[in-house]
Amino acid sequence: MRNMVLLFLLASGTYTSLSLAESRRWYSTDQVKVGKSLFAQNCASCHGKNAEGTTDWKKRDAKGNLVPPPLNGTAHAWHHPMKVLRMTIKQGGKPLGGQMPPFADKLGEYEIDSIIAWFQSKWSDEIYAAWSERNQSTGFVPVKKQKQEKTADPQTRLLRNRLPGVDVGPATRTPVEGLYQSKVGADYAYLFSNGRYALVGELIDLQTGNNLTEQAKGKDNLELLNTISESDMVVFPAKGQEKHAITVFTDTECPFCRKLHAEVPQLQAAGIKVRYIPFPRNGPAGASYESMKSVWCAKDRQKAMSIAKGITEGVLPKPGCPEARAVDQGFALGIKIEIRGTPAIFLPTGRLLEGYVPAKELVQLLNAASEGT
Repeated sequence: MRNMVLLFLLASGTYTSLSLAESRRWYSTDQVKVGKSLFAQNCASCHGKNAEGTTDWKKRDAKGNLVPPPLNGTAHAWHHPMKVLRMTIKQGGKPLGGQMPPFADKLGEYEIDSIIAWFQSKWSDEIYAAWSERNQSTGFVPVKKQKQEKTADPQTRLLRNRLPGVDVGPATRTPVEGLYQSKVGADYAYLFSNGRYALVGELIDLQTGNNLTEQAKGKDNLELLNTISESDMVVFPAKGQEKHAITVFTDTECPFCRKLHAEVPQLQAAGIKVRYIPFPRNGPAGASYESMKSVWCAKDRQKAMSIAKGITEGVLPKPGCPEARAVDQGFALGIKIEIRGTPAIFLPTGRLLEGYVPAKELVQLLNAASEGT
C-alpha cells in the first residue's frame, strides 16, 4: 500500500512538506483553507461539520466500537503527537478499536497534514500549547523545504525536486547495471543512471530468490533498533545457549501481545532471547502508557511485564522514575520505523513480522533463516 501511495505522490506532486506559518503554530493560513475543504469532503459526515464529534463520544456503540470523538480540542486528540494523528488518518481507526476507514490511498501527505491543520486551528492556545509540549518529547519538528544541495548525487536530483521536504537518501548501486537504489521516507525507489525515471517496489534476484529491497529495509531497521540500549528494554534471555534474538515492540493491553508473551518461555527454551521495546498503541497517554512506565520502574522488569500483561498476579510500582523515559523513547522509535500495530517482531536480520506469530513457527523461521534455507 505504501508503494502505491508513493507512486501516486510522485505522479501528482502532492507529496509536499510542511511550511512554518508566520504565526506561532506550524501550519499556514492557506493550509487551513485546504484542510477545511478536505475535512468537509472526507471527515465531516462522522466527526461533524465543525469537528464537534459524536455527542456521547466517550461511550462505545452497540457493537463495542469507539465512536467518532471531537477533534476541535474538547476531546483527547491533543494527547496524540503529529505522527500518531497522521498514522490514524492513513490507517483508519480499526487498529484503535474504531470504525474509521483508512485514507492512505485517497489522501496525500500534504492533504492529511492540511486536515490536521484545519481542526487544530479550532484548538485554544492553551490546548495547542499542551499538544506542542507533548510533541517536543517525540521529536516532532515541522519540515522546512531545503535548498537543493550542490553535493547531492545526480541520480536523485530530480527525485529530490519532485519531493521537496522528504528525506531522500543517497543513490547506491544495485547488482543491476545502471540501476540505483534510494530510500525515500520509509520506502525505496529505483532510479536509472540519468535519474529521470523511478520505479517503486521490490527488487528481487530471481536466480537466488533474494529480496534485495527487504534486505535493505532490514539493514535500516537494525540501525534504528541499535539506537536503544538493552538496558532500556525488558529482556528475557535464552535458556542455555543463545541461538537467536528477536526484538518486539509491545503493548501491555494488546491481546496478541499477551498471547505472544505467554509463549515467551517456549522461545527461551528454544534458545531465543526476547527483547521488548515499549510501544503504547494509543500514544503517550492512557492505561497502557502508564502501566508500561510502571514496568520500566520495577526492580524485576520481567516479573512486572508478566503482571502488566495479566500472565501472573501482583502489584506494579508507581510509574514516576527516570527509567520510565524508555517508554517515550520506544514510542518515538516505533513511530520513526512506522510500526502499525503490536506485536511487531523484528528478526536478527531486521526483517519485520507484523502481528502475532506462534512460538513454534517463530522457532522454525529463525532456525531456517540461520541455515540459509
